[in-house]
Amino acid sequence: MPHLTCGGFSKDETEDALIDLNFLGINNVLALRGDPIKSESNFTPDTGGHLYARELVEQIVAMNTGAYISDELVNAESTNFCIGVAGYPEKHYESMSPKTDLKYLKEKVDAGAHYIVTQMFFDNEKFFEFSAKCRDM
Repeated sequence: MPHLTCGGFSKDETEDALIDLNFLGINNVLALRGDPIKSESNFTPDTGGHLYARELVEQIVAMNTGAYISDELVNAESTNFCIGVAGYPEKHYESMSPKTDLKYLKEKVDAGAHYIVTQMFFDNEKFFEFSAKCRDM
C-alpha cells in the first residue's frame, strides 16, 4: 500500500502522485504526516505542502469527489481512494497527552479516513484501551 507523506511534497506533487496511483488502479493509500528531517526537531512541510495528515486526507477526499487542485486537468474524474491513517495506542511521541492524540486522530477520521493502522505497540492492554476510546469518540 502506498504511504503518502506530507514531508517532501507540495500539494500539487501529491495530487500528481495520486493521479498516477489512480491511473494504475491503486486505490488504497495510507496518509501520514511523516517524521521530521533528522537534523530538525520539529516537522516542517515543504513549500506548498501539508502540515498535518488531516490536510492530506482532505485533499484525497476532495479528489474522491472530483475536486482537484490543478485547473489544467481536462475531464478529470473522481477517484475512489480508500484512506488509512496512523493511530498510536501508546501515544505519539510528539503528543501532549493520550487525550490530545485521540482528538487529532478523530479529526483525521472526521476528515474522511476509512480506517486506522496502529503503530506497533508492546502492551496489549493499552491497545484494548485505545480501541475502546476510539469507539467511544
